[in-house]
Amino acid sequence: MSCELSETTTPEDFARPRWVAQPDVRERAQRLSTKFEEVYARPPAGVWAAPGRANLMGEYIDYSGGMCLPFAHQYVTLTAAAPRTDGLLHAQSLQDADASVADREPRAARVSDVQPGAIHGWFGYAAGVAWGMNRVAVGHSEHEAVPELALGADFGADLLVDSTVPIGAGLASSAALECSVALALFSLRTGDDHPDDTLRRALARACMDAENYIVGANTGGLDQTASLRSHAGQLLALDCRDFDVARLPADPALAGLTWLAVDTCAPHKLADGQYSSRRAECEAAAAVLGVSRLRDALPEDPGFDDAAAVLQRFDHLLGAGAPLTEDPRGTRLRLRHSVTEMVRSEKIARLLREADPDWAAVGRLLVAGHESMRDDCQVTVPELDTAVEGCLAAGAVGAKVVGGGFGGSVIALVPETHVERLASAVQHRFGENGFPDPLFLTLTPSDAARRVL
Repeated sequence: MSCELSETTTPEDFARPRWVAQPDVRERAQRLSTKFEEVYARPPAGVWAAPGRANLMGEYIDYSGGMCLPFAHQYVTLTAAAPRTDGLLHAQSLQDADASVADREPRAARVSDVQPGAIHGWFGYAAGVAWGMNRVAVGHSEHEAVPELALGADFGADLLVDSTVPIGAGLASSAALECSVALALFSLRTGDDHPDDTLRRALARACMDAENYIVGANTGGLDQTASLRSHAGQLLALDCRDFDVARLPADPALAGLTWLAVDTCAPHKLADGQYSSRRAECEAAAAVLGVSRLRDALPEDPGFDDAAAVLQRFDHLLGAGAPLTEDPRGTRLRLRHSVTEMVRSEKIARLLREADPDWAAVGRLLVAGHESMRDDCQVTVPELDTAVEGCLAAGAVGAKVVGGGFGGSVIALVPETHVERLASAVQHRFGENGFPDPLFLTLTPSDAARRVL
């Protein structure tokens, strides 16, 4: 049976899709505050929220200096917090009730004891932020010190976390956790609830360090930047060479379109070595090309001919005996994904700068990005490919995997009048393939991390 929709097809022809409820952030914050007092026998000093992110283009190129196009969405992680003066960090999560027995054990550590390899499980995302803030405060490698982030020898906190970001959906639930904790700790320590963009940039670096060194996922800072530096109704054109951002319109409602996410419910993990292996292959390709990062192999305003020239140069250098530390075939595929993805990001950014964007052209680039993630980056799974195929067959303007792949979600550009019918068609196609029912979310470009209570 085909999943394509005819003019007479109605949502009743298929099983009703499962939608993730739109979050009532204020109500969740009030509930979290009440629960905090039950857990810690005192009220919190406040509640801070940080959003997850979607990404139109720029997967697996942030660590290579490419341009990424993320936006913060309306689903958030909330952290209720109160200060301590004994140097201890305590954390619990309302989601622990759904976790394994081992994961429900109390989470506590002295901030000064947090080090790579010392903290495990989801607590690493929270405790790692405290470690990252102190690290950024003193400066490291090429980064200048930002002393405003220092927590102090006796600083500690009680934390209680709640999340409306679907866990494992590829919508940056881990970054939302990190960023809500970072903003909470910063506010508790300094009393500043409105850090400027310079400080938010430093907080994003601290969260990135937490994920790289404490959690062990070798990600590149895209998610944390989107969570801490986004504006409602806009996406970030994020230049990962220097983490400068430009803000571009990202709300297609004027054209009668909306962003739809399909959570495939396929398992999604990035700390199992898959992400890190692709980063290693990109770094190996850069070494062959004689550049510090792959973006430096392209001109300032790159096109697809420039990407092809980089691949030809790589082939020539390998043929001439250039040493390569990774598998040649896999490394060339990652290189092809990286340089073409960089071009796609630049092209979408140019389209969105226009007064009346060509959304059809944006959609075609989204599809090309998914095909590259499938064939060159090799990070999709059957559920993701089925979701993209189903969205396109049912009338989406474009669709692609969002985030790191290996499960997670697809983002689609969808006519507002077709949302329910399209979701029903995708769900039907999942049933035909024997997959569990997916979840559906409409995404709105939203504000960055903030204090909400």
